[in-house]
Amino acid sequence: MAGALFFLYMVRPIFTPLLGAALLAYFLKPAVLALEKRGWSRGTAILLLYFLGLAILALTLLYVLPRLLRELNKFLDQLPAFTGQVQGWLQYFYDRYQRPGMPAGLRRLVDESLAMLQGRIEVGIRQAAGLLAGVFSGLTSILLAPVLAYYLLKDSEVLGRNALRLLPAAWREDLLGLWTEIDRILTGFVRGHLLISLLVGLLTGLGLFLAGSPYAVAMGIIMGLADLIPYFGPLIGAIPVVALSWMESPRLALYAVGVIVAVQQIETAILAPRILGQSVELSPLAVILAVLAGGELFGVAGLLVAVPVAAIGRVVLGFLWSKLVSH
Repeated sequence: MAGALFFLYMVRPIFTPLLGAALLAYFLKPAVLALEKRGWSRGTAILLLYFLGLAILALTLLYVLPRLLRELNKFLDQLPAFTGQVQGWLQYFYDRYQRPGMPAGLRRLVDESLAMLQGRIEVGIRQAAGLLAGVFSGLTSILLAPVLAYYLLKDSEVLGRNALRLLPAAWREDLLGLWTEIDRILTGFVRGHLLISLLVGLLTGLGLFLAGSPYAVAMGIIMGLADLIPYFGPLIGAIPVVALSWMESPRLALYAVGVIVAVQQIETAILAPRILGQSVELSPLAVILAVLAGGELFGVAGLLVAVPVAAIGRVVLGFLWSKLVSH
């Protein structure tokens, strides 16, 4: 057992492309099966979907990337002015609370709070920079994921049969049923959640573009990525979006808040019930607790995988309980 754990630790870098491949495979699986029913071979169906995906990506980069780069350049140009404005607000606040008559204990509390806030902002900036650097350094893993996903999709039945042969005959039927339920939940969650996040990003970017924001593309991307985190994602994404809008004007910041609220209402009332439904079959309280625990234990990665892991845990515990009761 110790040897197996040590081996898994040594080969941990391969888990990143494997995870990406699994997510891509789950996302494409329904479309691959639909094309297969229409007479396409599985390999051809996968390659067709890859070609369509590359075409969409190329068009997106052709039209979106130049605008995104312009927005980033403008943001960098305005960053010194924005930093000076924030420093002016902090200095004004500092001058106000340093006036005679303010209790020393309250001053000390404010000083400590400001120092803590500054430290967290610096940590957040370093983490964001590290994440961006990690994306570029992990380019090999990103490129490897579609290759691995191709073979996962193409040979999924063969892999499944071989895995079943490794199990004792008495366990095969039960574990096959368990895996079928887990596969159903993961397929629904991954496909639905990615689609909802894409639509949230598009709707947010469109709304801010119509409101006249010069950072509409960047803000749409931020909100789409943040929406991958259940419940807390919209709040996490709203902070930089509103801050970027405030750099332009308070009016635009107010519009940004309105767009975010409207898009979240659309997601809650229309998109999530129709697309995601009850795919993970967890209560809202269980989802919130899972996200909090995942973020505390594993950071950003924990926030992203907490809900499907909790859903799998529910299925496994239900399976074990049913076996215990039946015996």
